[in-house]
Amino acid sequence: MITIATINSLYNKYNSLNADADVCTERNLHMLMMYALDSDHMDFDGDRLTFNRGAGPLKSIEIERIAGAEDLGSHMAIVMPASVIFVDKKTGEVKVFLAE
Repeated sequence: MITIATINSLYNKYNSLNADADVCTERNLHMLMMYALDSDHMDFDGDRLTFNRGAGPLKSIEIERIAGAEDLGSHMAIVMPASVIFVDKKTGEVKVFLAE
């Protein structure tokens, strides 16, 4: 279950990392890319992450805008500077939570 505490924890964790933090180990982007390549719900295409069930501005995001990623079991969390995107691993449903 996604809670406000989970959202705040993810946002604080990844947006407080130094700009030179390692993308593979500290930001978990390698894990996100591997998941995207194996998933039916999202795809990694060069410099963009595309959501199959996304629409409009949620159809894709540039990789360089992602602050970090976290596997939460039933969801994949993608942390950006002003939001956290959750992708349901079973349905591909995309939910966005904006930072306060």
